[in-house]
Amino acid sequence: MSADGITAAWALTRAIAPRRYVNTMIAEADGAIRSNRYPRKFPIIGHMPPSTPWTVDLTDELGRFRFAAFDLDAKRPEDHDQAAEDLGVLVRILRNTNVDHVVCRSSPTGGYHVWVPLAGVEKAVLVQLAAAARAVLPSLDHGLLCNDRTGAARPPLTPHARGGASSVMEGDVAVLRTGSVTAGDLLRVTAALRELRPAIDPADEQPSGPVDAGHQAHRTLPAWGAAHMATVAGGRDPSRTGYLCLLAAAASGWTLADVAHAARTAPGMEHYRTRNSPAGGREPRTPADTAARLARQFAKAQDRATRYRYAPQERAQRDLTELRSIIASTEAMLTAFRVSPGRWAHAEADLHDSTVLAAIAWLSLRSGQRDVAAPLRSVAVITGIPSSTVDRSLRRLRDAGWIIRRRSADGPNAAVWRVSERFSTAAEHIGPLQDVNARPPAEVFDVRAALLAELDDRLDAGRHDVFTRKGLGPTARRAYEALTTVTADPDAVSDRAGLPLGRARAALARLRRYKLAIATRTGWRRRMHDFRNYVAHRLDVAGTLRRRELQYDREREQWAWWNADTAHRAGKGSRPRRPATPQPVMFRIEDDRGGADSWPAYPRDSDGRGNHQEAMHYVRRGVLQALRDVELAA
Repeated sequence: MSADGITAAWALTRAIAPRRYVNTMIAEADGAIRSNRYPRKFPIIGHMPPSTPWTVDLTDELGRFRFAAFDLDAKRPEDHDQAAEDLGVLVRILRNTNVDHVVCRSSPTGGYHVWVPLAGVEKAVLVQLAAAARAVLPSLDHGLLCNDRTGAARPPLTPHARGGASSVMEGDVAVLRTGSVTAGDLLRVTAALRELRPAIDPADEQPSGPVDAGHQAHRTLPAWGAAHMATVAGGRDPSRTGYLCLLAAAASGWTLADVAHAARTAPGMEHYRTRNSPAGGREPRTPADTAARLARQFAKAQDRATRYRYAPQERAQRDLTELRSIIASTEAMLTAFRVSPGRWAHAEADLHDSTVLAAIAWLSLRSGQRDVAAPLRSVAVITGIPSSTVDRSLRRLRDAGWIIRRRSADGPNAAVWRVSERFSTAAEHIGPLQDVNARPPAEVFDVRAALLAELDDRLDAGRHDVFTRKGLGPTARRAYEALTTVTADPDAVSDRAGLPLGRARAALARLRRYKLAIATRTGWRRRMHDFRNYVAHRLDVAGTLRRRELQYDREREQWAWWNADTAHRAGKGSRPRRPATPQPVMFRIEDDRGGADSWPAYPRDSDGRGNHQEAMHYVRRGVLQALRDVELAA
């Protein structure tokens, strides 16, 4: 960076800094900067700038925010593209709400900073803004928005440790010298973000723009999927709309070829034809980029659609007390995974326990109910862990008091579980009780959406053939879940994974050997392209989870057959002894085998005992349908 550039950057910094100092990096003995930290205070009274990159605090001495800084990093496999898409969504909202802002390319790696000058805003307003933005913008570092203690960012024009500088892409930096944006302005931005908040059930999510009534998909889609597929130009959030199109296609049994065909013309799949240009508008993708992106994201949509088959329906929330309690438990659980490696990562069984517990929390958070039915085989499919291992984990978690069994399994009814209050036990409160403020209702749903996204990403990353017992195993799975496409040192990965440093290093080395992680000069990151399928074939474990799921489906069918026959022989028809806990699922499979009572007689031996081996033989051969047809004809 030139001397004139540094001089201009320092002059701007002195004009806008909320405090009398900036935070600077510290160079090592050889002059290199290897740590992404700014521990040293440097006064702004002089005209000579620091010799290393610097940041300014976002609050003044009174703790009021003078800037809202949106830091859009590459934290997902979509990396720069996702950050660019999020930038487009955010800038459109700021423009529509007439809020002053400056957009900067923050570094050579492609991240973005969006600066909003504030007229002294209290933290509570920024907390709501951060929660709403976190639910909509996947690449956002939401903590920076509301960190009133150590929140700081590099101002526009300032140098970067890896070379280059923060360059202005849109806006006039002069607006940063005088804060003009009020709390009311930020609340309007928050409301606009909440309009784009993902729904818990995609079937309830409305298109984010006008719909082309004349568009007709070439294959059948659910009504909600057809609406997103016809959303003109992808609506206000083309990335989210495109994902919903893929999810609907996966739920309807489409193939990758079907998806590629639709992507050529479907209005809602604009994200796969073009990408957001930070300079404004959208620019065409290359055919190779489109094909690679479709293949990668459709595979993810198929995995998620499989898991959503076992998702309970969201319950209407009248009193948010229970939902607040679920959110608090989930937040505390995720924190415990990171800070208590001795409990959650000491042995292989502990890793399984934490994954099963995360699945129970996911079911509870999705449904908004503390008590959720969790069939062993459904949890096994959600987590990618064998059902027998899930059973042992549930027993250990119950014995340790982390979950409570509210009802035992009975016939066709699954056991009902609850995450205990042990995670969300409040600290001792000092002061009047009325000083304790609960989250506002809208913020509750923002945080809930963000936590669900975090759990979804965690389960998506680890639920793969490559991390089964015969593959790389659960320790490698935990390390892989902790990696992002942003480089992190082993200490950071160890902290995210909740693994001791030595085990984290060993797991990272193994992931690197199998091309699932990359070691750079500054740390570790996940590969841009997903090699998990390749490694699964190499380790001869490809198809393991699919075979398990098929076996679980057969076992469910045999179990339903046995229960129906037992109830019939007892003179009770096929009605269960008590009503099952309602567990509607998002994607229903039509039953073409007639009514629920049209079951043939269950195979039995001469002494009247059920011949389960012969029954499973019929189920595996797929002839149960023919037997039911005979029963109906009779």
